[in-house]
Amino acid sequence: MTNSIKNNYILFLFLIPLFPHIDLNSQWIHFDDIPVIVYLLLFCIFSLKMITIDNLKNSIPIFLFIIFISLQNLFLYNNLLNTEIFRYLFYLTIFLHFKTINSGNKLLTNLPVYLFYFLSCFSILSYLFNFNLGTDAYNYWNIGLNTNEWGFTPGRVNGFQAGGPNSFGDLICILGLYSLTKVKNRIKPIIILLSFVSCFFTYSRSSLLVLTFFLLIYLFQKSDWKNVLVLALSILFVINFGLIERFSSEKETEGIQDRIEMQTATAGYLTNQNVAILLFGNGTNNVGVVNDNVGNVENFDETLRVTGPHNSYLFFILKYGLVGFFLYLLIFKKFLKTLINQDFKNLFTDTSFLGIGAFLILGFASDLLHNHSVAWFMFYLLFYENE
Repeated sequence: MTNSIKNNYILFLFLIPLFPHIDLNSQWIHFDDIPVIVYLLLFCIFSLKMITIDNLKNSIPIFLFIIFISLQNLFLYNNLLNTEIFRYLFYLTIFLHFKTINSGNKLLTNLPVYLFYFLSCFSILSYLFNFNLGTDAYNYWNIGLNTNEWGFTPGRVNGFQAGGPNSFGDLICILGLYSLTKVKNRIKPIIILLSFVSCFFTYSRSSLLVLTFFLLIYLFQKSDWKNVLVLALSILFVINFGLIERFSSEKETEGIQDRIEMQTATAGYLTNQNVAILLFGNGTNNVGVVNDNVGNVENFDETLRVTGPHNSYLFFILKYGLVGFFLYLLIFKKFLKTLINQDFKNLFTDTSFLGIGAFLILGFASDLLHNHSVAWFMFYLLFYENE
């Protein structure tokens, strides 16, 4: 029994996006934090003693970022810990834990594929059969179908993770790209169909655009014309569910303008800050954005839905300043080095590049990199890139 838990507690990572983001009447944790806490405890019991000095050296960039945000929190709140620091300690644990696992572990390779199958099927079935499993901790998004008044669709689908349908679309996009590189050729048409249709039913435009872009380049690089046809048929299929209207209707164009206003206002807010704040940031949960208004979270009316600027990079600078943002980018040092040195023809058929690249591009249109119920998977992919 003990050996079984020791060898398979990695499973708890893949439960994170399956545990609903709901309240537990606690200031510190939500229901989807439970797999993280159990995972960390099991790591301390089974794997911590196996970590070597070399393992720690390979994780220096994450260490540096954790030290920075801990010192920032100490200066702002006289406290070394907050939920954000806890999350990055979790990412560090992923790096260290994977060092102790056989690189040929088939379970570890296949788990993201199994997760993709479940979530993509959940998206499609929720849309077709109007599944609604109740609201999440934000009391805003339903788990399942969220009805709307757009006219060309009954609603958009959200998963169990925090962040709403856009984050669900991002998760499906990234898992679909990963799965495409891991399954046998005869399964690839199923992956393409499921990923495109299920991502579309979240009605997340950025997710769908990034997914389509990477799929096309991957398929063209492989000269896989059969699956290009599968993708084309998938596009034709979802036209019946409002694909064109989602990108062309005047109401939806206003939604894009809202994002532009958020990001423009955030950039303006940053340029008006003093040098110390610009360099070292405002800290976690201090500054929020509502439309074109940026300011202290406490100054907004409680009835308003305060978010980030829908741009992960601007959000990092808001919270951690330019110094913190630079330290965060160091985590991607080896990935960026590979990106520069590798033959361009091979990039879009590489698992790590597709997954991490999708994360980084999606970060320009969302706060995805701060959504820890999705971003954990990026650190799973980064581990392999940093090997």
